Amino acid sequence: MPIYMEVSQLHRTVTIVARGKIEPEEIRAMAIKLFEAKARSFAKILEVAGATTEFTVEQIERLSTLLRGNSTEPRGPIAFVVDRDRVAFPQAFAAHTASEGPIQLFTSLRDARKWTEQILHAPRPAAQPLPAGQNAWTDPARQGVMLVGNRQREVTVRTLEKAA
Repeated sequence: MPIYMEVSQLHRTVTIVARGKIEPEEIRAMAIKLFEAKARSFAKILEVAGATTEFTVEQIERLSTLLRGNSTEPRGPIAFVVDRDRVAFPQAFAAHTASEGPIQLFTSLRDARKWTEQILHAPRPAAQPLPAGQNAWTDPARQGVMLVGNRQREVTVRTLEKAA
């Protein structure tokens, strides 16, 4: 099943949505794309409530090593949106990488976004404020990719309109 990943360089955010049975090769392909995007310090929301996977501890260790690369840049916050009945992979990943940066599990996308926004907007000495009327999900230059098995397809990302 597919994994959809969207990277916003402007707002330093990554959104990943996974559905169905996800194979370890698909997760590895997504991790490579994430590494290539140089998004280690970006806030990441991984919506995996509708996904299942079978990952061993060794595979999780290899995945975290791949994502870390040789970067000395700190890892940005990671918010997993999970189904309460399927938390094995997110919990194992969180336990293995907790010392690298903030990581939380949520059952609500709204709560995950709120948490990452709080971290992104925490006062920092050189922080640049977002332009008026923008937030981390309004970047018009963000890029998307769909991964299904060993196939990859770039996706045009459209501006989201607020519901009336």
